[in-house]
Amino acid sequence: MKTPCLIFALLFVLGSFPTCSVNLPTDKDGDQDTVSAYVGSYTRDEGWVNGKGSGVTEIDVRVSTGRILEQREISDITNASFVVESADERYLYVVSELSREDEPTGFIHVLDVENNYKEISKIPTDGKAPCHIELDNTGNYVITTNYVGGVSKMYRRQTDGTLLPIDRFDASSTGRSSHLHSAQFSPDNRIVAIADLGLDQINLFYLDTANGQLIPHKQGSVKLADKAGPRHMVWSGNGKFLYVINELNSTINVLGYDEKPDRFTILQTIPTLPAGWTGNNSTADIHLHPNGKFLYGSNRGHNSIAGFLVDQKTGLLTAKGHESTRGDAPRNFSLSPDGRFLYAANQNSSTITVFSLNEKSGQLTYMEQGFVTGTPVCIEF
Repeated sequence: MKTPCLIFALLFVLGSFPTCSVNLPTDKDGDQDTVSAYVGSYTRDEGWVNGKGSGVTEIDVRVSTGRILEQREISDITNASFVVESADERYLYVVSELSREDEPTGFIHVLDVENNYKEISKIPTDGKAPCHIELDNTGNYVITTNYVGGVSKMYRRQTDGTLLPIDRFDASSTGRSSHLHSAQFSPDNRIVAIADLGLDQINLFYLDTANGQLIPHKQGSVKLADKAGPRHMVWSGNGKFLYVINELNSTINVLGYDEKPDRFTILQTIPTLPAGWTGNNSTADIHLHPNGKFLYGSNRGHNSIAGFLVDQKTGLLTAKGHESTRGDAPRNFSLSPDGRFLYAANQNSSTITVFSLNEKSGQLTYMEQGFVTGTPVCIEF
């Protein structure tokens, strides 16, 4: 069963990129032209979000047209804010984002895909509001980040899919207000980058697979602008560049990595908003197209996907325009595995909007579908 993480929220805001609407072909019988994806959602009213989702649902997507066909509930996990599937498609790992006064920790739930999504394990994250989970490139290690408490925890994946805690990074020891938001393994699996929205920095570690440890990188961290608020990241395929989207000041930082001195430097800071726009905005997600030529980031407030052309030699970005997500608060977005479609998860309007993607120009075209589903915040193909 196929399932990639559609951290949704994209579309180019009506403006610089030409846009158009397309009538989709009639769906055909049979499932040879379909893939499935998992959608995580908020399930209750937390004050800052009124969750109306059911936990984790599975959607069927038509490969040829990108159209979402149907959905079904597979788990009622509370506030299933991030979902990732093991490479062998046997297990689904879901974070339960808990942060109320009587909830001292969030959890990772492990579901057995081949056994009707039976929950086989539930393990604490050692912090409140876990908001991200990531598998390393071997599939042997899992890391989660807690937005409240400044703890990132790493686990070793066992042969039965369960998780064994092996290490943790505690940013709260600094005495400052840390808000860890995501972690990413480098393509060669050697470096782990952890974004701290509260301290405006990217914490760096070496992944010691022999001993199952996070070893502090000799550089320690990369300090970004005050009140930038780094949230999500994506590595270039060759590992030479790390792209960071900053929630609070609506920018993207391009970090260059030079292997010989083993050091990161900030190469570029570029805004995600069009010039002259002054409304409230916070960014959310960021993704590279599989061909490496285009990068996209989501804006909540402006409710758009910002598009950029990537210079693959220098890593630098050129702004290409925006596309409206035709919904409210695109918290996440994802590209289809073949790179032909983009899906935007509009958290507050409870829709997933579908766009086709021109692989030569990067242009997004709205496909006239706003699929209704409660408070979507993550999707895994």
